[in-house]
Amino acid sequence: MEAGKNKSYSYIENNGNKRVALLAMLTALAILIGYVESLIPLNFSIPGVKLGLCNIVILITLIMFSWKEALLVSIIRILVVGLLFGNVFSIAYSMAGALLALCIMALLLRIDRFGMIGISASGGASHGIGQLLVAKAVLPALPFAGYASILIFTGLLTGCVVGLITYEIHKRLLNLMI
Repeated sequence: MEAGKNKSYSYIENNGNKRVALLAMLTALAILIGYVESLIPLNFSIPGVKLGLCNIVILITLIMFSWKEALLVSIIRILVVGLLFGNVFSIAYSMAGALLALCIMALLLRIDRFGMIGISASGGASHGIGQLLVAKAVLPALPFAGYASILIFTGLLTGCVVGLITYEIHKRLLNLMI
């Protein structure tokens, strides 16, 4: 199944106003979730590790539209949340992780051999690798292998949770639209 070509969402392609409004709502939701996630007092004691709840919205956008719209929503979310609650470095780390994760998830979705949890877990793991590549450029002395294993493991774990939530939301959205 190609992203954005699902017959259940064909009404979006035929109505430009609905398309723009839905993308605006998804973007606003991603920003809101990013803000709420910044308030969650989880201290993993490992820089770069977080729940990644915004990826629920990115995955839904990827499924309902295409990688282009998911990229747009992701970039806007990262810039707004980073400018409001972060800094230039948080934007750089988030952008690198999000771009790599989106590429991997879009590819796996297009291949159509992986479920939502597998796609999301792969996105979570690749997000950590994208962040680590930026960190390695900024901090060359960073122990790459040890830190990569931690980010991949936590990315897989949180990605599974995000994938499960996304699967349930997507299932309910399909029921609403049919």
